[in-house]
Amino acid sequence: MDAPAPAEIHAAYGPAELARLRALGLATNKEIRRFKVAVNTACPLRCDYCFIDKDSGETISWEHVAGLVRFLLSSPGHVKKLLLYGGEPFLNFALVREIALYARAEALKAGKDLDLSICTSAALPLRTEWLEFLRDQRFFLSVSMDGDAATHDAHRHDKGGVGSHARMIPNLPPIFESIGRRRAMAIQCVHPGNVEKMLDNFKTLAGYGFENIEIEVIHGFGWKDKKHLFRPMMQRVLDWVWEEARAGRRRFVVCSLVPLMLKDGVVREDWCPFHSSMETYPDGSFSFYPFAFVDWDGRRRSKVGDASGGIPPRFQDCSFDLGSDKCRNCTTDYYKNPSVNEGNDPYRWRTEMARAFMDKVAMVARTDPTMKEYLKEALIRCRIS
Repeated sequence: MDAPAPAEIHAAYGPAELARLRALGLATNKEIRRFKVAVNTACPLRCDYCFIDKDSGETISWEHVAGLVRFLLSSPGHVKKLLLYGGEPFLNFALVREIALYARAEALKAGKDLDLSICTSAALPLRTEWLEFLRDQRFFLSVSMDGDAATHDAHRHDKGGVGSHARMIPNLPPIFESIGRRRAMAIQCVHPGNVEKMLDNFKTLAGYGFENIEIEVIHGFGWKDKKHLFRPMMQRVLDWVWEEARAGRRRFVVCSLVPLMLKDGVVREDWCPFHSSMETYPDGSFSFYPFAFVDWDGRRRSKVGDASGGIPPRFQDCSFDLGSDKCRNCTTDYYKNPSVNEGNDPYRWRTEMARAFMDKVAMVARTDPTMKEYLKEALIRCRIS
């Protein structure tokens, strides 16, 4: 595809158009790096910790797709990431294809560097032509997979209560062959009921072939009595990854890679939810992570705009400033929603510990050739985050 002429860039995303959109609340002066989109609600599974109404039959409208893509690309910052979720997005792959091609074309007009990502339960057969399209469009692919069969099937099952682990395993070799191990990731969901098996399950996922594994903390489920177990178990994971790295084996905790990607933006990642936590549901509502773990009433209270009407005035003109009480209190006020708040401490500990781990890698890599190679590989993979 030919690059657009400067006039086309100016017309589509130039100062005059951005000023018009901002006046309507459809653009923002804040850098938005990542935007999750739930393209549909349908899913073959009924996981215990997902509150999306799988039987509602909702699919995002093209009007909302166009609005949120332009909202993302019109924001400051050169590198953007659009993450396609569900439900199960592979149940509507024709729409996934259209969104990907449209977003790529718009990113070219806007002069932005766009990453595309898709997340799946891998509970239905993944067709070769789907994976080839994702490969050709340079998608990252994430698989939600909690660990071994017993751990996974305890919470991730279909309407009849049958676990999905056995259905997922045949999909893994084609994913690695088409997408490649650098661009594939397992999302290991850590629930209070399986926190004590965190390391065992991390090793299981590595054994299945995943080199990139994210620790995802499940919100809203009784962490009070198990919270004290999270930090020591997370440390055991990081210690194992360290030993693997020293042995020259590639194991990456994905959230540890974020600072490599963000550099000077890491503070915004931690403090401004617009920077990395934007999400939208099929009705076009904007909210912040974690929408999938929040019931409908909680999601309605969490709304911060939508793809048609944009964001409310309180968010249109604010700029990130760590010294500002308004900024410091923004996420505190937002996450007062009890449905969202449960699990916040383990999530914060996970992030802090993983980033401290990568600081240690960078320090040792100055004199250790093996860790230097690990750090170089981490820099290649950091776009997956």
